[in-house]
Amino acid sequence: MAIPTPSPSPTTSPLSSPAPSSSSGRHPSSQKSLRPRTIYFRFGSRIIGATGSPADTVHPNVLRLNTIPTIVDNIVYFLLCILPSMLSSRILSSHPEWALPRHFVFKKQKEYWENEFELEKAAYEMLKPLQGRFIPICFGQIDYDDTRALLMSDIGGACLATPEGAVLRHDELQPLLEETPTTLINAGVSHDDLKLDNFHLVEDDRGGDRIMAVDLERVDIGLSEKQAAFAVKCAIDFLMQEYKAYLECLEHDGLLQPKKYPSKS
Repeated sequence: MAIPTPSPSPTTSPLSSPAPSSSSGRHPSSQKSLRPRTIYFRFGSRIIGATGSPADTVHPNVLRLNTIPTIVDNIVYFLLCILPSMLSSRILSSHPEWALPRHFVFKKQKEYWENEFELEKAAYEMLKPLQGRFIPICFGQIDYDDTRALLMSDIGGACLATPEGAVLRHDELQPLLEETPTTLINAGVSHDDLKLDNFHLVEDDRGGDRIMAVDLERVDIGLSEKQAAFAVKCAIDFLMQEYKAYLECLEHDGLLQPKKYPSKS
């Protein structure tokens, strides 16, 4: 299968970009674009209504949504709860529309970004075993308003390019940041849009810290072993330099958050 090549225009993570600073000069249309909205779409056998807002003014194609439960939804969820776990797992596997959580992310294809959309789909398919652990879960594709969209889990946490996400010391972050790009590349996908915006600090099931990657529209697939090793080293070195510089900027501006784990010294 031929892997589509993304166009050269740069992107910014819609799920992790720092929130725009408040300003009295902000254009009213920016405020209006972030207002909650309700949409309806078909996903498999299910008609879903959901309410939410765009992730930010720069990415109106990405919505954080909450489903509007119906009587049918409640009945189906009740039946899935009382069925044997093996049977309910099979049903959810063949009907992912019923696996969609109450809170999710709706990512609509941007205009003229057909190749990037296909590349992201291919990346999620290759990284299926890592979904929910190192990248969001991709539940599937739908058509909405004559445009394709992906339905994904909302991983929460905070991106490393925000004060809320920069709460680990440099030495604490490094092993976590090494794990994620290395794991992705070992699975055949190298994140090619390296910036702190595209990496979230989240809490795992055990209450520990984990780094998850988002925005897989720009990735390299099919690297040789030598290329993969070089890509891992470059990714980690670059991201750690960016993080260190960002911590220094926050400290200079008086915005540095208390560290999650105080220094042992």
